Amino acid sequence: MVEIRFARPDEREDVVQFMHQSFPRAKWSIDGWRKLLSGRWAQEDDPFAVVVRDQGRMIGVLGLVMSRRQMDFGTARLCNLTSWYVDKAYRGQGIGQRVMQLVTADPALTCTNLSSARGALGVVANVGLQVLDDTRFIWERSRPSRLLVHDDLDGTEGVLSEREQKIMKDHADLKLCPLVIETSGGPCFMMISVQQKVDAYITHEVMYLGDRALFARYAREIADAVLPEDHAAVLSVDSRFVAEGVVPDRTEPIPVPRFYSPGNLSPEAIDHLYTEIVLLGMKLY
Repeated sequence: MVEIRFARPDEREDVVQFMHQSFPRAKWSIDGWRKLLSGRWAQEDDPFAVVVRDQGRMIGVLGLVMSRRQMDFGTARLCNLTSWYVDKAYRGQGIGQRVMQLVTADPALTCTNLSSARGALGVVANVGLQVLDDTRFIWERSRPSRLLVHDDLDGTEGVLSEREQKIMKDHADLKLCPLVIETSGGPCFMMISVQQKVDAYITHEVMYLGDRALFARYAREIADAVLPEDHAAVLSVDSRFVAEGVVPDRTEPIPVPRFYSPGNLSPEAIDHLYTEIVLLGMKLY
């Protein structure tokens, strides 16, 4: 009989080995899988994976990146759904859906699926996950900007909120660039990922945006300030991060939409931090 349950702490390395073997095309080593499943931002009682076993043999897994985030109303629990696999011999039996249902059953938990494979979209929809975002806003550099950009944020206690200070600390060793842009309306804090996603330009992807309204007010000037002069680059922002009325240079569809189960959070409150994307330095669709 197939058993589906949350993994025990003593199964962590078994899950790591199973994932490493199941995803031979992954662009990271086995240490990357250990990093992904380490529970870096989790509480002691948070799960790190769902396992599927048949007579004791592991035949499926779903990785979980758990975190607790401070919001205006208090603490929110989030779970980023990461690599998901079921042995081919067991597919078509509803196992994948049962795995997802186990995780998404808690109404107080906000689940995110930010990099779903196209083949999994049917299961994602069947368990009730909703589209989080399907459009990104793009800006190119148009002219020099007078706004000051700070990328060395040591000693920013008086500038950043306690929440933003914690975000910086929690992601300090990851491939993210924290920025503060000085505007006449106040400082705009962003966490960005700089990636060569296409040959034509480098993408400065906004992973976290501290003040949607402030960014909306100064979006054109912020893009001009953040983007470099010496090579082609764009500033890319998921549409939910941006307040209504903002006109970017262009919009692009996100090739595979991002999904979520709302929990206690609205779409604009859900960013890309505390996820597999930043742990592994992945390129967002």
